[in-house]
Amino acid sequence: MDALDVFYRVRHQWPEFEALMAKLRYVFASGSHCEALASVHSQRSYVMNHHGHRPPGREETGGMVGSVTTRAEALELCSRHQPELLITTDQLEDGDGLELVREAHQRWPGLPILLVMKTVSMPRLRLALRSGSQGVLTDALVLEGNVYAALQTLLAGGRYLDPNLSQLLEQNAMGWDPQLSGKQLQILQAVVHGLSDRQIAEALELPYDTVRYHLKQAYRELGTTNRSHAALLLVQQGLLAPPSPPRKAWNGAQFLDHSPG
Repeated sequence: MDALDVFYRVRHQWPEFEALMAKLRYVFASGSHCEALASVHSQRSYVMNHHGHRPPGREETGGMVGSVTTRAEALELCSRHQPELLITTDQLEDGDGLELVREAHQRWPGLPILLVMKTVSMPRLRLALRSGSQGVLTDALVLEGNVYAALQTLLAGGRYLDPNLSQLLEQNAMGWDPQLSGKQLQILQAVVHGLSDRQIAEALELPYDTVRYHLKQAYRELGTTNRSHAALLLVQQGLLAPPSPPRKAWNGAQFLDHSPG
C-alpha cells in the first residue's frame, strides 16, 4: 500500500473523521505497538491543534480512553470507563481479538464494536459475525474511507460489513468451490509465503515450466490472472494458511501440510 496515495485520495474525509474521533469516548486495541502509538499521536495532535494547549494528561487525547495491545487491558478499560465504542484488530499482542469482541459484547451488549481483520478466512469471518461486532473491516481497506463510513453506521445503530467481505460471503453462499489439485494448492501455499516461481520450483523439486503450468491452470479456475490475488482468494476461503513468520530456509516438505484440513 502506498500510504501517501491513500492519504491524497481520502484526505477530504480526515477533518470529519478526526472531529468525530475527538468527541467519542473509545478504546482502541491492536496487536501492533506502532498502530497503538500512532492512534494516540493522531488524537493528541488534533486536540492540541483545535483546542490549544492543555495540561499534560489523558485530556490531551480528547475522548480516547486508551490505546492498548492486549485483550485484558481493553476489557479493563471498558469496565472502568464505559466507552461509547470499542475498536479492535483480530490479532492482539496477548489474546485473540475475536475473543475480546465476544467477551465485550457479553458484558456490554449495547457497546458498538468495530473489528478490523488482519487475516481473513471463512471460518474466522463467520466467527467474527457471530461474536457481536457490529462492524467488520479488512485491514487492506481500512484507510479507503471504510472506517469513517463504518463508524457513522455503527453510531447510528446499524451494522457495517466491508464490501469485500460481503462479496466473499456471497461467493460462499453460492457454493463457490474451486476445483484445484493438491499440487496447485501446494504451489499457491508457497506463493502465500512469498516465494517466486523459481524458488517454488527449487523448493518442491519441480521443473520451472511445470510450476508455471499449474499456476496458469489455477488462475483459470479462480478467474484471475494475478498470483497474489489467487493466493488471497484461497486464504480468505480458508483453503490455504495465512503467511507464517519468515524462516531461514525453505524446502518442499514445509509446504506439504500447510493447507487447512
